[in-house]
Amino acid sequence: MKEKFDLVKLLNILKKNIKLLLILPAICLVVSAALTFFVMPDKYTASTQILVNMKKSSSDLAFQNVQSSLQSVNTYTEIIKSPRILDKVSREFDGQYSTAELNSFLKVTNQTNSQIITVSVTTGNKSESDKIVNRISKVFAHDMPKIMSVDNVTILSSAHDNAVKVSPIVSVNLVISIIVGMF
Repeated sequence: MKEKFDLVKLLNILKKNIKLLLILPAICLVVSAALTFFVMPDKYTASTQILVNMKKSSSDLAFQNVQSSLQSVNTYTEIIKSPRILDKVSREFDGQYSTAELNSFLKVTNQTNSQIITVSVTTGNKSESDKIVNRISKVFAHDMPKIMSVDNVTILSSAHDNAVKVSPIVSVNLVISIIVGMF
């Protein structure tokens, strides 16, 4: 015969284990807070925006120029991440960062059907993120005429103390620790 769900039994079990139900989440919360504040390194991301656009021409060719610019964006995205650009940036930082390190810091994105490329760098230092992303953008804009024989890159926005903390996310870590402690 099936045993019926008994609310009184459930409440008695909860009363008997109330200390454990309160202590475990509290311990997990304290451990998570300690790890988040004292062990996990901070990460900061800074971004710049670059416009890829064809030179001014007659209005009949305007649509074709926009289409050509949109197709070029993917190529330019790969050029930004290329060793040619990152090697030069590494040299400008006197070898402080290797090409591989710069590549690991770097994220290049663009919205669909947009001529704007967003270049982001994430490091453990706010000002270094700004410096690196600005340098990558400047080297790219400076070298593009030599690489592709076109002068169609404009830096729309530079990073000036705009790096934001992206990790660790304290509130998320603490909420997760409480949930883990409950189970």
